[in-house]
Amino acid sequence: MTQGQSPARRVAIAGVVGALYVVLSLAVAPVAFGPVQFRLGEALKPLVIKYPVVIPAFGIGTVIINLFSPFAGALELAFMPLVDVTGGVLCYLVARGIGGALGTYLGSLLYALWTAAGVGIVLTVVAGLPYPAAFASVAVSEIILLLLGNALLVHRI
Repeated sequence: MTQGQSPARRVAIAGVVGALYVVLSLAVAPVAFGPVQFRLGEALKPLVIKYPVVIPAFGIGTVIINLFSPFAGALELAFMPLVDVTGGVLCYLVARGIGGALGTYLGSLLYALWTAAGVGIVLTVVAGLPYPAAFASVAVSEIILLLLGNALLVHRI
């Protein structure tokens, strides 16, 4: 939790998580874009449950990553960061509202589905893919990565 921590520490946490998100996502750049996406940095997203201060870091990280996207444009650089930030807020609120492990896993699942829904829209608009296929292909990796991230970073198996 970041309550009771100094503003400098909160900014440092957000900066480190945001930088890790970018590095881990770009490390797998060939599969970080398109209908079958696997952005390793997505596994960090459940950290919003313990550290809500990192929510904006995922939005900024998304802008940086998407600068390298073959689909870079308004949807990638404005819409997707908004999807990441709102998904982070939803994840945090669900996890805190329900509580316990169930709340964190449901929050992480919602964040994964929310992200997949946003990416599905982008892929439908810019690549002409049918929305159900675009959503489903991204949802698989998002669910795996966020639930694994939750297990490792929030609950430490």
